Parts: sequence; structure tokens; C-alpha cells
Amino acid sequence: MAELHSHDRPLARSLDPLPGESLGGYLLRLAHRLRLSPIRLARLTGCIRPSTTQLGRRLLLDLDTRTFARTARLSEEEATALTLVPWSDRYPPIARLRPGSGPQVSRDDWLFNDAPRYCPRCLEGDGTAIQQQHGGPWKKAWHLPVAFACPVHQVFLQDDCPQSHWINRAVTLLVGQPADATLHPAQCRHPVQRAGPGRKGPSCGTRLDQLRNTSSARPSMNMLRTQQRLLDFLEPHQAAADAASGFTDLRVVTAVLCASWPLGRDHIEPDSQDLVGKHIKALGGGTRPVRDRPPNDPVAAAGLLTAAVRLLDEPDLHELVDHARAARPGSASRAPWVHVFERHQSSCSDRLRQAMAPLTRTYRRTGPRGARIPERQGGYRPEHIPAFLEEHWYQEHLAPLQIEAEMKSVRRLAAVLLVQQASGRAQGDAADFLGINPSGGQFAATGTLLRWLRGGQDAFNAALRDLAEELDRATDPTNYQRRREVLRSWSLSSEIWNEIITRLPPVPGPVRPNLDDRVRQEAAAFVWAYVTCGEPLFAPRHVEAEQPPDVRQVWQQRRANTWFQLSRPDALNHYTALRGLLCQHGDALIGKIESGTSTPIR
Repeated sequence: MAELHSHDRPLARSLDPLPGESLGGYLLRLAHRLRLSPIRLARLTGCIRPSTTQLGRRLLLDLDTRTFARTARLSEEEATALTLVPWSDRYPPIARLRPGSGPQVSRDDWLFNDAPRYCPRCLEGDGTAIQQQHGGPWKKAWHLPVAFACPVHQVFLQDDCPQSHWINRAVTLLVGQPADATLHPAQCRHPVQRAGPGRKGPSCGTRLDQLRNTSSARPSMNMLRTQQRLLDFLEPHQAAADAASGFTDLRVVTAVLCASWPLGRDHIEPDSQDLVGKHIKALGGGTRPVRDRPPNDPVAAAGLLTAAVRLLDEPDLHELVDHARAARPGSASRAPWVHVFERHQSSCSDRLRQAMAPLTRTYRRTGPRGARIPERQGGYRPEHIPAFLEEHWYQEHLAPLQIEAEMKSVRRLAAVLLVQQASGRAQGDAADFLGINPSGGQFAATGTLLRWLRGGQDAFNAALRDLAEELDRATDPTNYQRRREVLRSWSLSSEIWNEIITRLPPVPGPVRPNLDDRVRQEAAAFVWAYVTCGEPLFAPRHVEAEQPPDVRQVWQQRRANTWFQLSRPDALNHYTALRGLLCQHGDALIGKIESGTSTPIR
């Protein structure tokens, strides 16, 4: 019972924390100075209850810093700095696992490494008397999976002791063998061998600060720059919100790289490629494959995280989007990375959300039943896209791909994809927005186009990106959605139709062209398509709807021939003249719609 309240008294002697030092490292150094075991010191300083026999990593999240500061003769700020708490607004996994930070999560693979990482030369110390006696710092950043190298000494971090001894990976300890008071802070605390059920053998004792990296692998300058950049995110001079979104973006892109492997192999530096491949293979094993776990090996982590940063640094994220699509061709919304994005998108950067959301079937909402919020900000909007891609857009950007036989399918699909990119809608919802999906699936690529896309997807994506960038630069884009809405209930009245046909030139010979209500209906569909830049197939058919079923069936059978005559470039004089008059009427309608007139559209 003597120890029950021993943490009420300050220690007789203490130590100043070293820059970047973790609570575990500080306990090791102070215990070494006081010639105590780490577990005894932890009890004396109120870190744990007297009955506790292990020092878990949870202390980095929920240490009683006030008590610890008083007993260890530190300021509360110094005590808190030994934990991960100051980074909770910068590194999202910390906040998710902290008590009182919302819904509790029992585990996050991006919070702690499975095995200790360290730099031997950092543990060796800086040569000062105090560090010669008790060693250098075990840094708290080394607990995080995003720490893989030491920028100061330009080496990969080591991951555990080089000696071969049994390690229980399930034990998440801050300090191993905490009852052992004989070890230097830099000595390995893993048991040499398993001593039987419930027992452990003596500590390994290997001096980790005296190791020298005998491997030929060393971090490249790109890896070291990436490591320094990630460590800088944890520093106060960086905006916390930018740091949090930066780490979350890294997490999502890492999942994309793993899901699309081996597409990204060339982005991985040669010394890391095999280790990254091994990591990804392990992720796909078992009955529940995962894609949201960082590598245990520091060299693999260096390769994968550096590649992810490289993709994020691209100004337009085009290559990242290509990787995301490749993760599940034809159904990107079901790709393994999507659940990672959906789980963490609230803390992603706006830039990444805008790039990735169109590939998923998730929507952001203003409330439980609120309207969908477009993910894309700036540039063109969904209403600026016609249901049938403008002819000159197609000729400039997509016709060079030489898929002429599929022009109609390409123009439909391109319009749907542009709306999807601007709004975050799924493709079917984007097609509904354009009014080209009344029966479902009418926007989908034909079998011929799908076969072409298997080899030409990259070229198609590049062409669509170029078109999107052109639309972004437009200063006065057309609102095609407004035109579609205004003409939703419009039809070509008998009065206007008679005015038009009386202006047609006479047709020589005894045969007179048919200009009845059936032709009036197809003329109305032609005008609607001209004004909205759509297809006559999807035009409102109010005249036809008034006819008996048998008449409607006959009209449908003759529909295609009338469209052909009106649209063919070498049309007969009669149809050429009629087309010109219908276009004139369409131009008049456009003028009224664009002027915002309240006069009924006729």
C-alpha cells in the first residue's frame, strides 16, 4: 500500500526532456538515471495504477499529464509534449483514438507501427555528458507509420532488433520488459526466447545505438525530402488543417496505389519495389483483404509514401485519377480504395475530394434530406454541358481518337462524364440530369466502344481532361439545363407550323410532300434538339402523346426516316429549306430564353 499514493510526492531528481522525445524514451532515460525499473518509475509518477504490470502505448494518448508533470518535476507543457496529444489536430488517427474525441475507434493501423522504429545514431546521442550516460531520444514520431527515415543522419529507420528472438506482435507496448532495471535505454528489451506459457525469458540486451547500417539500401533524396515534409506537418509552424488534410490525402492515395498495383510500380524507387509488392500481396491475403494498412517495413513505407506524395504533387491529379480508375476497370465506385475515401473524405483536401468524388457513388449533403452538394468548385458546372456533346467540341477533342463508327455513343458518354466530374454524381444520375436515361443505361458505352476503351482509355481520359480545361476557361458558358427546362412543356403549335410551311418554296411536279401532324412532331423534335444541343430521341413528344396508340406506333416506325431527311448533308431541296426555317425558329427561341423574357415560348 506504500506505493498507492507515492505519486503525490515529486521525485528527488529528474531529467529535462530531449527535443522530440517520447514518453517511453523519457521513462527509460529517467529510470536509468534513478536506477529504477521503468514500471517502478511509471507507478511513482502516476502513469499507471500500482497493480498494472505493463506500459501500453495508450499512455501516449491518455497520460495524466498534470500528475506526471508534478512528480517528474516538469511543466505540464513539457509533460504533454512527450505524448501524441499535441498532434491530435494534425494527425487524424490520434484524434480518432483519444478519449472524448467522438465515436471511439478501437484500432487504427495508421496510428502505431507494429514494431519499434529507431535511428541508431539518434539513440547514440549528441555527445553531451547527459546523453553519453543515458543515451539519446527515442522520438515520438517513430511511433507513426509515416516515419521511415532519419533526415538528419540520412538513413532508413531500423525496425526492431537485428537479433533473432521471439516477438509477440500482438503486444502493443510502450516499453518492453518494464520490470527489468538492468538495461541501458538503448538496449533491446525483447525476451531472448519464449520461457513458456505466461513467462518471458531475459531481455535481449543488444545495444541498438551501436548498430551500423550494413545494408546497401539508403534513402534517396526524394525519400528524405518526403520524410522531412511529413515531419514538418507535425510542427507548429504548419497550419494544422493543412497538415490533417495532407496526412489524410496521403492515406487515400496510398490505398489507390495498393489497389491499382502493379500500375504504380514504376513510381516506386527500385530498392523499394519488391518490398512494396510484398506488402501489397500481404494486404490481399486472408478472407478479408484490406487496402488501408501502411507497410511494416520502413523501406517499403518510404517507397510507397514517396510515390503517393509524387502523385499528390501533380497540379491536376490526372495520373492519380487514372490509377483510381484502373483499380477496378468499368466500376471505379466499387474499387477497394473507395471505402477508404468514403471513411476519411471529410478530412481530405478539397482538391482531392474534387478529383476522386466523381469516381464514387457517395454524396455530400447539407442535412439528412438536404440537396447534394457538388464536389467540384470553380470552372464549368453541370448545367453548362449539353446532353449531346457539341459538334465542334467533339471534332476538336474526341474525333482525333478515330472512333468514328461510335460517334453517337462517344458524344453521349462524354457528356455524362463531364457532368459527373462537375457534380460528384454517379454516371446514371448524371445521365438523368441530362435527360438521356429514361429507360436506364442509354448513356452507356456500346460493346464496340468498350472494346476500344480497353486499349484507349488513357487517350480518352486525356481528351476529356483537355475539353474540361477548355470549358473551365469559358467566360460566358451556355446554360443548357435552363434551355431544357424551359422547353420541357414546349411543342410546335399548329399556328407556328403553318407559318413555317407557308414559307417553303413550291415543289415541282404533282407529288406534294407530307406536312401533317406527324411531320410537325418530328420538326418540333428537331427544333428542340437544335436549341438544347440534344438528340431528337429524347425530345418531349406532346403532339404524339395526344394520338391514339395505333397512330403513335405508326409514327414511331416512320420517325427515323424523317430525322434522316432533315439532318443529311445532301438533303433534297424541300428538306434543306425546311431545315433552314426550323433553325431560324430555333434561333428565335434561343434569343428569348437567353434574354430571360417572361413571354411564353412558342
